[in-house]
Parts: sequence; structure tokens; C-alpha cells
Amino acid sequence: MDGEIRSLTFSSSILDTEFELFVYIPPNYHDGVAYHLAIAQDGQDYFKLGKIGRKIETLILDEAGPETIVVGVPYPRIAARRKWYHPDGEATGEYLQFLTEELLPYLGREFSLQEEADGRTLLGDSLAGSLALLACLKYPDTFTRAAMHSPYVNDTLLNTIDASAELERLTIYHTVGSKEEEVKGTDGSIMDFITMNENLHAKLVDKVSNYRYKIFENGDHTWRTWEPDLHKALHFMFIQHG
Repeated sequence: MDGEIRSLTFSSSILDTEFELFVYIPPNYHDGVAYHLAIAQDGQDYFKLGKIGRKIETLILDEAGPETIVVGVPYPRIAARRKWYHPDGEATGEYLQFLTEELLPYLGREFSLQEEADGRTLLGDSLAGSLALLACLKYPDTFTRAAMHSPYVNDTLLNTIDASAELERLTIYHTVGSKEEEVKGTDGSIMDFITMNENLHAKLVDKVSNYRYKIFENGDHTWRTWEPDLHKALHFMFIQHG
């Protein structure tokens, strides 16, 4: 790989948490270039299981994709993930505040980045996908692009969509697997991700200008399904609607 994957330590006062961020920096990085920014929640998984560094580099070098810096934000423990990412999480509002008021300004000081909302993409799987969409809905002047693999969907998220007047500004990539009708949550509950994502699709399909939805045949709720599709998700976000 010609680019660099770097670790950066960042402390959030809002979340009272120190993060070891994963960062992909394209080859020949130059401060004179304004780079697109992609931020992945579940960041360690996107880098280690999704191999996002290699995939984005292929997009840049072989497919004339935009120069893009990718930042993976890891979660310190499972309980924090639910607390921060869930649409009804007790600290979801604080996590969104962390993204917009702490992390973005920090990254803007560290790297030369585009300042427009369309120059930023959020990526997430499961609850992290829910968070990516929620951020676009809550802060459409900051984020307008989300790639979601098998997001968790509940009434809170659907009601937030209904209340939004900004859906036509969004670019969204959205998938779910055909074998996700009985997904076991970390709390032991069994959830039907197919039905919840079909409900989400129905809310988005006629209102989001740039929208791609697909159901993976035999796809499950793991990186076995998401990793092979990640290149297609990036292609949609950065080439087809870049």
C-alpha cells in the first residue's frame, strides 16, 4: 500500500474518553489539496475487518476517486457503543456533539480538508450505521453522506426521518442481508433486521436524491457480508455520486 495508516490519540472532554483513532492518509499527501473526509464509527472493525485503507486506496489510484482521508473512531467497550450509537442511547446526543464540535475541528487542524458537508462521508455497520444516518438528519449542514450496512432501525429513527426537511440533500448507500430476520443483540434480544430495514427503505426511497438499497442473498449480520461489499459502497459514494 502506498498510503499510510497512522494512529492518532485524541481526548474528548464531551465524552470523557481518550480515543486511538485509525487514520488512512493517501499517498503524496499535500497541504495544498483539500481532501474529502470519511469517518467510520466502529472504526477498528472498518480498518481491520473491512480493510478500508486498501479499498479506498484502490478507489483513488485505480478508479480516479477523490483524494480521501479515512478516520476510524473505535469504541472502548460494548456498553459505550450502545450508549453512543443507539437512536435512544443515553449519550447519543453527546456523541453527535463530539463529532461536530470536537472531532471535526481537530481533524481540520491536523489535515487539509474540504469544509463543505458534501465533502464528508459517514460510514457505519449496525448501530454505527444508525448513528451515521442520524448525524445526517440532525446536522445536515455538516453531514450529507452516509453508507450504512444493516443499520438498526426503530421508531425514533423513523420519526426523525419524518421530521426532516433535508432528505433530498442526502446521498445514502443502504444494505441488509436476507438472513437477518433473527439477529441476536448484545443484550440477548432477537431482532428482525430485514423488516426494520424494509421500513427504513420505504421512508427513504422516494425522498433521498441519491439512494442505493439492496438486499444481499444469504447475507448475514457480520463482516463476512459487509467486507466484500465495502468497495461497492465506496464506489457509490465517491465515484458514482462523488
